[in-house]
Order: sequence, then C-alpha cells, then structure tokens
Amino acid sequence: MTQSLIDLADLGFAWPGQAPLLDIPRFTLERGETLFLKGPSGSGKTTLLGLLGGVQKAQRGHIRLLGQDLGQLSAGARDHFRVDHTGYIFQQFNLLPFLSVRDNVELPCRFSRLRAERARQRHGSVDAAAAALLDH
Repeated sequence: MTQSLIDLADLGFAWPGQAPLLDIPRFTLERGETLFLKGPSGSGKTTLLGLLGGVQKAQRGHIRLLGQDLGQLSAGARDHFRVDHTGYIFQQFNLLPFLSVRDNVELPCRFSRLRAERARQRHGSVDAAAAALLDH
C-alpha cells in the first residue's frame, strides 16, 4: 500500500486571540487525487496551505505529507522538507520581477538538489522539466 500524499488527523489552528479557524477531524488525499479549496475570505484556505507547507505549525493534531509528520520536524527541517517537496503560487504570485517566468519556475531546483535530480530523472534536464510545466 502506498502512503497518502496528505493525511490530517484532529487538526486544529487558531490565530492568537481569535476563535478557532480550522478544525479538521480527519482528511486524506491519495496519490492521483485532486483537491480544490474554495471558501469565503477568512475561512482558512491560506492558513491550511501554510500548515501543509510547514510555514505555520498546527496547535493540535497531526499533519503528514508523504508520510512525514511535520509536527515532529524542527523549523529548519520543515524548511528543507518544503524546499524538497512542495511548491506554492501565492495569491499575489510573488514572482521575482528580474527573472523570466521560466527562471522563476526553475528557481526551486537551485535551492534543492533533490528537486533538481527529480526534474532530471523525469525530463532529462531542469530546463526540459520547466518547459513541460509551462506547457500545461
């Protein structure tokens, strides 16, 4: 049996001084499944993505990505895990304006040998991997 991409259990989060924002008893996303997050402003979509990326830490429960419990990692280890295994496109995009779109897409491979090696294995080169992503 393969491990889930995302496995959440008893996940809870609240910003300081505010009512609980997230309360997710159980959620699993398997390989090959797609998820679309939709909700009104302030409903916790961006907070959930921050938790999944290890930017914020859950106050309660467990977040497992690719079998790794993010709550067991130090802040630095979460940073390394995020660089190697996740990617974001922010609401404001946050692209580096002095780089081309292609260079922005390739940038994570400059910070992660693991990510660059995966790109080379799947597409032959980082450049070819970026081209494939931009083709979609």
